[in-house]
Amino acid sequence: MTELPPILRFSGATRSLFTRYSVCMTPDQILLVRSSWSKIAERADVFTARFYERLFSIDDSAARLFTGVEMTAQQWKLAQTLGVVVQALDDLDTLLPAVAALGTRHTRYGVQPHHFESVGRALLQAFGDTLGDGFTADARTAWTEAYALIASVMQRALIRAGESPIHLA
Repeated sequence: MTELPPILRFSGATRSLFTRYSVCMTPDQILLVRSSWSKIAERADVFTARFYERLFSIDDSAARLFTGVEMTAQQWKLAQTLGVVVQALDDLDTLLPAVAALGTRHTRYGVQPHHFESVGRALLQAFGDTLGDGFTADARTAWTEAYALIASVMQRALIRAGESPIHLA
């Protein structure tokens, strides 16, 4: 089992909510995501800086969410989180509840469901910028599928958290 960093830890009660999710990703797509991530991980600082640059140019409302945030630490958190997600793509029992917990925590930051589209666009653009020709059409499709899974789980958790009072520790 993949050890989750604190940002992705969750309570056991969350786990049962996600037993019905299925992934449209093939084993080949998971391999493409992992191989492209291994190239990105070598330059994670460049990738994450580019991601936030793209995100902030795409979506002013997303940019405002990071006012006062120490971006070097934020970039590190993003790289660590993506690394864990990539490694756990074939372990949904671990991944999905952790991602849901992350989505729930994002309510504290003012994230709205519409931000996920901007994040997805910025993520794919940052991959293209960082990998160049190495970001093939197949790799783009694989990352699109991976992001769609993660975003849908996070959005659902974000919406549910907004619908009822939640006490976050």
